[in-house]
Amino acid sequence: MLGNLRSVVRNFANITIAAERHLHPTIRSICSLNQSPLGSPTLPISIKLPTISTKKIIDKPSPCIPLRIPRPTISIPLTDPLVNNDNEIQAARLIVIRRKKMKKHKLRKLRKRMKYVWAKVRQKREMRKEKAFQAELMGQVKEAEKFSAANYVQEKLNIVNMTILPNRWRGKRLPEFVIKDLIAKAQAKKQAKIEAVERRKKFLASYKPDKF
Repeated sequence: MLGNLRSVVRNFANITIAAERHLHPTIRSICSLNQSPLGSPTLPISIKLPTISTKKIIDKPSPCIPLRIPRPTISIPLTDPLVNNDNEIQAARLIVIRRKKMKKHKLRKLRKRMKYVWAKVRQKREMRKEKAFQAELMGQVKEAEKFSAANYVQEKLNIVNMTILPNRWRGKRLPEFVIKDLIAKAQAKKQAKIEAVERRKKFLASYKPDKF
């Protein structure tokens, strides 16, 4: 019986310790004052709540006063550093040299990176040139196979015997077909005159006057 009572008191003490951990500090202090020497709370328990001081609520806060930093009154004259500067050092030539070196370096890197790509492009270009040259040779061979010496000589003779038409006829610029027609008429007229003369000569040769 005594052992059971001790276990009940011990369990109640554990419950009160766990409850005290979750209490507000003020309530924990009040409970600690009202506890008995055995650890169990005494009844009635008086709890004193903290008083809250009532203050006026300010609707509009006080305006913020900006800080004004006074400007220095000392006036410092502004001068151009490039005028009357005896300690001037120019590195323009060094910049030019550096730029040249950088360009050489970039060109070397580009050639190293694009070596095989450019070689492939160069090879394709040479192949295209070779194919064009072979096609031209084949065309010349086919043209030589079609060549005929007789036709060639006849074309040259036709060019030699071809009559060149004049651009003008009796001082007038006329179309080509009109000039051809006029030339044909002139040749026919000239041939008629020649035939008339030949007939007259024959008539005179065969004429014998009558003797009285």
